[in-house]
Amino acid sequence: MKRSYWFLVAVVVLSLTSAASANPDPDPCLIVYPTCPCMYHYDITKYYTVGPGDLYYDAEYDRGGYVLLELGSNEIGHSIYQAPSLMGFEVSTDGDDGYVFIDTEFELVIDGFNNTPTTYVNIIVVFDDFVPPSCFPTIMVNGIPTIGNTYSAGDLTVTTPTPDGNNYSDTMTLLIQWHGCYGLHIWAFSDEDYSGTHDGGECFTAFSHDVTIPTENSTWGGIKSLFDE
Repeated sequence: MKRSYWFLVAVVVLSLTSAASANPDPDPCLIVYPTCPCMYHYDITKYYTVGPGDLYYDAEYDRGGYVLLELGSNEIGHSIYQAPSLMGFEVSTDGDDGYVFIDTEFELVIDGFNNTPTTYVNIIVVFDDFVPPSCFPTIMVNGIPTIGNTYSAGDLTVTTPTPDGNNYSDTMTLLIQWHGCYGLHIWAFSDEDYSGTHDGGECFTAFSHDVTIPTENSTWGGIKSLFDE
């Protein structure tokens, strides 16, 4: 009986070790957004918007006539409001959750917004989902061409309280220049295991768009009209 007991303990330990190896902790995502005017496409399973007159409406967080709230908690989506030139919100229709904007030369902010002080190590910025898919843009970060579709941004220590004192945020800013395609996505993560790949779910995304490149009508049309003054 005693030998059987220790055999079972060994099996359980090995099983847990194998499970941990097969399911490593996900690499943390970071918020990325431009300093230029942008819209935010939100997932209706996570957020919703309210306008003036609603019980949860707060004029301080009004962007384009609406306030973005977290579904279930009814709290302000503070992390999304970090973008300084956020103009408003639109429902995501095809999985394009994130900031949408029109520019091919802009400052991209990597924001370590968090509930507690932390340090993000080995931050990797990713450029992908080129539009059209057959296109391969030329991308420069701080005046230097990228090798492949990633850029190593280093570490970011987050210790500064946000104005409301409920969160922490420190940032780094990169000058991005790209051309040759209609659009691309940008996101960033902390590659904690230095594997070179992202282990985990999807990250916040910024969608950069070049209106000088002709394309068929799409959801970009609505965004473009907001900037045509």
